[in-house]
Amino acid sequence: MNRRRQGFSLVEVIVAMTILTGSLLGFAYIAQRFMRSNADVLSRTMGSEVATARIEQIKGTRSYSTLVATYNGVSETWSGTHEWSGFTRRTVVTRTGPNANNDFLTVTVIVSGRALNPVVRRTTSIAAF
Repeated sequence: MNRRRQGFSLVEVIVAMTILTGSLLGFAYIAQRFMRSNADVLSRTMGSEVATARIEQIKGTRSYSTLVATYNGVSETWSGTHEWSGFTRRTVVTRTGPNANNDFLTVTVIVSGRALNPVVRRTTSIAAF
């Protein structure tokens, strides 16, 4: 007696569905990780932009003698619809010198917020002019 087999058995269908379900769950997990990673990179890039903007603003200041008094300890937080909303920027300016060999400022800008972990830190030195 030869019976012709038509279609798939129930076991074959269950195995195929299990493999398909596992593959789709794996793909969904990878897509979720990718989306989270993109959001983290966007926050880090924006934080770096906030820090760089402050450093460039300080570098463009004409009066070297007032930089420490003007910017040291300044903290700003943005909210609302501003593109930097959710970020806090703190500026620390320290002076080395003045003497004949050493007279420069070290400027550190620390940006936090928007789940930045670790915070974004940018440091530069500015020689006396």
